[in-house]
Amino acid sequence: MTKTRSFRINRRQILGGMAASVCSLPLLAQATFPSRTIRLVVPFAAGGGTDILARLLAVGMSTRLGQQVVVENLTGAGGTIGAMQVARSTPDGHTLMLGTPGSILVNPAMQSDLKYSAQNDFIPVSKFSDSPVVLIANKDVPWTSVQDFLAAARAKPGSINYGSAGQGSIEHLSAEMFELLTKVQMMHVPYRGTAQSLTDLRSGAIQVIFENLPPVLKLIQAKEVKAFAIGSSDRSRFLPDLPTLAESVAPGYDSTSWTGLFAPTGTPAAVVSRLEKVVMEVAKDPKVAATVRELGGESVGSSAEELKTFLAQRRPVIEQIVKSSGMKK
Repeated sequence: MTKTRSFRINRRQILGGMAASVCSLPLLAQATFPSRTIRLVVPFAAGGGTDILARLLAVGMSTRLGQQVVVENLTGAGGTIGAMQVARSTPDGHTLMLGTPGSILVNPAMQSDLKYSAQNDFIPVSKFSDSPVVLIANKDVPWTSVQDFLAAARAKPGSINYGSAGQGSIEHLSAEMFELLTKVQMMHVPYRGTAQSLTDLRSGAIQVIFENLPPVLKLIQAKEVKAFAIGSSDRSRFLPDLPTLAESVAPGYDSTSWTGLFAPTGTPAAVVSRLEKVVMEVAKDPKVAATVRELGGESVGSSAEELKTFLAQRRPVIEQIVKSSGMKK
């Protein structure tokens, strides 16, 4: 009888200890994270809008986490190579991705054989920024307005070359949306990143780009490129005199670019929660917000749930554009 009683007491103690250990795991994960340098993967080339924003975010995260956050550019295949590597990385919070519409929404809609699932392989952490797309052209083109540009595109189908940061990038999607709504045909010239496409735009090798505003705002202000229209549904406060594509030549047009932090699925909830809090703090830092505004964007700092809801709303829209336009890789 005594032995049985002793066994029951020990069993309760063991089970109680196990329960306490399980309950303490999230706290332990949060307490020990980060334990080393964090890789923030940008699936596009250095110098582009996503890269600029990633480096701004990385500085703020490093300060708040007490560990260095290093930006790593893993380019190729319209953002799929970098995304795939992050999806396959150890889910401990030390390898993250700054996702974009291309890597999270467009590529999955375009490629049925994609080697990662944006919905199943990533955890949305926080939307960091948002900014409109802007239609820009080489400064020496003869067109002086978006109406002139549209007329030229209609007059000679396929004669105008537009650049992008690669198949499935926000530039590519935005141009396809424009072609679909205005019923024009242009020639797509994909590059490995924004910096390369901008170099060719300025040299005249290509005529236009539907580009994210942050990396080109200063070029527009310096009149090194021509700006014809904004892609958001409302005019930009950064370029208030510039008409929107929707109000000028393409009713219903709405294309903005955003960045968001994503972690591999399986990352402990406590770690995701800490990262979410840190991104929100960085985005709401007055100096960071001012810098993002100077670049032509808005810092957001959403909750993880808000980013998840946003993606669920945008996904069917992107899928419809991809299907209607026949975009594929």
